[in-house]
Amino acid sequence: KNEFAKHITNAIAAHENWLGNLQKMVEAQMIIPLQSNAAKCGFGHFYYSMTPKNPEIKEIWIGIGDKHKKFHQYGSDVVDAIMSGNYTKAQSLYEEADRYSDELLADLKKMKAIAEQ
Repeated sequence: KNEFAKHITNAIAAHENWLGNLQKMVEAQMIIPLQSNAAKCGFGHFYYSMTPKNPEIKEIWIGIGDKHKKFHQYGSDVVDAIMSGNYTKAQSLYEEADRYSDELLADLKKMKAIAEQ
Protein backbone atom coordinates (compact mmCIF):
# COMPACT_ATOMS: atom_id res chain seq x y z
CA LYS A 1 0.00 0.00 0.00
CA ASN A 2 2.72 2.46 0.96
CA GLU A 3 4.75 1.67 -2.16
CA PHE A 4 1.68 2.21 -4.34
CA ALA A 5 0.95 5.53 -2.63
CA LYS A 6 4.56 6.57 -3.19
CA HIS A 7 4.29 5.83 -6.92
CA ILE A 8 1.05 7.81 -7.12
CA THR A 9 2.70 10.73 -5.29
CA ASN A 10 5.47 10.64 -7.88
CA ALA A 11 2.90 10.48 -10.68
CA ILE A 12 1.13 13.56 -9.33
CA ALA A 13 4.40 15.50 -9.23
CA ALA A 14 5.36 14.35 -12.73
CA HIS A 15 1.91 15.25 -14.04
CA GLU A 16 2.13 18.76 -12.61
CA ASN A 17 5.65 19.17 -14.00
CA TRP A 18 4.53 17.98 -17.45
CA LEU A 19 1.65 20.47 -17.44
CA GLY A 20 4.05 23.22 -16.37
CA ASN A 21 6.35 22.37 -19.29
CA LEU A 22 3.39 22.47 -21.66
CA GLN A 23 2.56 25.94 -20.36
CA LYS A 24 6.18 27.10 -20.81
CA MET A 25 6.12 25.83 -24.38
CA VAL A 26 2.94 27.76 -25.16
CA GLU A 27 4.18 30.94 -23.47
CA ALA A 28 7.54 30.82 -25.26
CA GLN A 29 5.88 29.73 -28.52
CA MET A 30 8.63 27.19 -29.04
CA ILE A 31 9.00 23.44 -28.72
CA ILE A 32 10.76 21.98 -25.70
CA PRO A 33 11.21 18.28 -24.87
CA LEU A 34 7.89 16.83 -23.72
CA GLN A 35 6.84 13.19 -23.54
CA SER A 36 3.68 12.81 -25.60
CA ASN A 37 3.54 9.01 -25.44
CA ALA A 38 1.46 8.04 -22.41
CA ALA A 39 3.10 4.60 -22.25
CA LYS A 40 6.62 6.05 -22.05
CA CYS A 41 6.23 8.56 -19.22
CA GLY A 42 6.99 7.55 -15.63
CA PHE A 43 3.36 6.95 -14.75
CA GLY A 44 2.79 5.07 -18.01
CA HIS A 45 5.55 2.59 -17.18
CA PHE A 46 3.96 2.06 -13.76
CA TYR A 47 0.41 1.91 -15.13
CA TYR A 48 1.12 -0.72 -17.75
CA SER A 49 3.27 -2.87 -15.47
CA MET A 50 0.67 -3.71 -12.83
CA THR A 51 -2.98 -3.87 -11.88
CA PRO A 52 -4.01 -3.00 -8.31
CA LYS A 53 -5.82 -5.66 -6.29
CA ASN A 54 -7.85 -3.27 -4.14
CA PRO A 55 -11.29 -3.14 -5.85
CA GLU A 56 -11.81 0.58 -5.11
CA ILE A 57 -8.45 1.49 -6.59
CA LYS A 58 -8.81 -0.97 -9.47
CA GLU A 59 -12.05 0.69 -10.62
CA ILE A 60 -10.36 4.10 -10.81
CA TRP A 61 -7.19 2.55 -12.27
CA ILE A 62 -9.04 1.02 -15.20
CA GLY A 63 -10.68 4.33 -16.05
CA ILE A 64 -7.53 6.39 -15.76
CA GLY A 65 -5.78 4.74 -18.72
CA ASP A 66 -7.79 6.48 -21.43
CA LYS A 67 -7.74 9.76 -19.51
CA HIS A 68 -3.96 9.57 -19.28
CA LYS A 69 -3.65 8.93 -23.03
CA LYS A 70 -5.93 11.88 -23.79
CA PHE A 71 -3.89 14.11 -21.50
CA HIS A 72 -0.67 13.26 -23.34
CA GLN A 73 -2.41 13.82 -26.69
CA TYR A 74 -2.76 17.47 -25.70
CA GLY A 75 1.04 17.63 -25.76
CA SER A 76 1.18 16.37 -29.35
CA ASP A 77 -1.60 18.72 -30.39
CA VAL A 78 0.11 21.74 -28.80
CA VAL A 79 3.40 20.85 -30.52
CA ASP A 80 1.57 20.60 -33.87
CA ALA A 81 -0.12 23.96 -33.31
CA ILE A 82 3.15 25.67 -32.41
CA MET A 83 4.97 24.11 -35.36
CA SER A 84 2.28 25.43 -37.70
CA GLY A 85 2.47 28.88 -36.11
CA ASN A 86 -1.05 28.71 -34.70
CA TYR A 87 -0.26 30.10 -31.25
CA THR A 88 -3.89 30.91 -30.49
CA LYS A 89 -4.79 27.25 -30.99
CA ALA A 90 -1.79 26.20 -28.88
CA GLN A 91 -3.00 28.44 -26.06
CA SER A 92 -6.54 27.11 -26.34
CA LEU A 93 -5.30 23.51 -26.26
CA TYR A 94 -3.16 24.24 -23.22
CA GLU A 95 -6.18 25.69 -21.43
CA GLU A 96 -8.18 22.54 -22.28
CA ALA A 97 -5.34 20.37 -20.99
CA ASP A 98 -5.20 22.40 -17.79
CA ARG A 99 -8.92 21.94 -17.17
CA TYR A 100 -8.76 18.25 -18.10
CA SER A 101 -5.82 17.86 -15.75
CA ASP A 102 -8.08 18.51 -12.77
CA GLU A 103 -10.05 15.31 -13.44
CA LEU A 104 -6.91 13.22 -13.85
CA LEU A 105 -5.35 14.65 -10.70
CA ALA A 106 -8.55 14.00 -8.76
CA ASP A 107 -8.39 10.32 -9.75
CA LEU A 108 -4.73 10.06 -8.77
CA LYS A 109 -5.35 11.73 -5.42
CA LYS A 110 -8.35 9.52 -4.74
CA MET A 111 -6.30 6.36 -5.38
CA LYS A 112 -3.54 7.68 -3.14
CA ALA A 113 -6.01 8.41 -0.33
CA ILE A 114 -7.49 4.91 -0.58
CA ALA A 115 -4.02 3.34 -0.53
CA GLU A 116 -3.08 5.34 2.57
CA GLN A 117 -6.14 4.22 4.58
